[in-house]
Amino acid sequence: MRGLNHPDSLTYSVYREGETLRNPTTQEVLGFEAKYIADLTLLEAGDPATLAITKANSEIRIGDRILPTSEQDVVLQYFPMPPEESIKGNIIGVLDGVTQIGRYNVVVIDKGTSDGLKTGHELDIYQRGKIARDLIVQSKMMKCKCRTSMPAADGVSTVRAGHYALVMQAQQAIHVLDKVQTPE
Repeated sequence: MRGLNHPDSLTYSVYREGETLRNPTTQEVLGFEAKYIADLTLLEAGDPATLAITKANSEIRIGDRILPTSEQDVVLQYFPMPPEESIKGNIIGVLDGVTQIGRYNVVVIDKGTSDGLKTGHELDIYQRGKIARDLIVQSKMMKCKCRTSMPAADGVSTVRAGHYALVMQAQQAIHVLDKVQTPE
């Protein structure tokens, strides 16, 4: 690493730029995924500095970013609770890029502290349900087709699928763009 003459930290993490995270409705850029690659320990400051790789999930490539490891933002103990305000949003990403999300997967949503979310807040996850057609009802006066579904407050057919934070429960596979909201 170049230019590390007066280090602020003895431990560093390596990240690789991932996907651009966007609001699915407005396409506003909300941030960028940072994929964790490795942990480093400073052996000798200078230009160049010498660092040792202490843990790696992948190879380190040219263009990867090295940042000081910050322990101050890690919350080790919290109590799950619903937010005080009503929040509705979407799952917009999932750690490690899996296509089906289940218990203990970490998801990214398009809501955050500016929307009233705090560490420990729990949100329910909903997904679009399938619309099932009933048999055609016939009478001498009319013919009609009826649809059955599980309508949500916004009129979208939904089925309760799990909880958000770290996905703690999942009754079925969860997907990117499934809805999240304050528990009812």
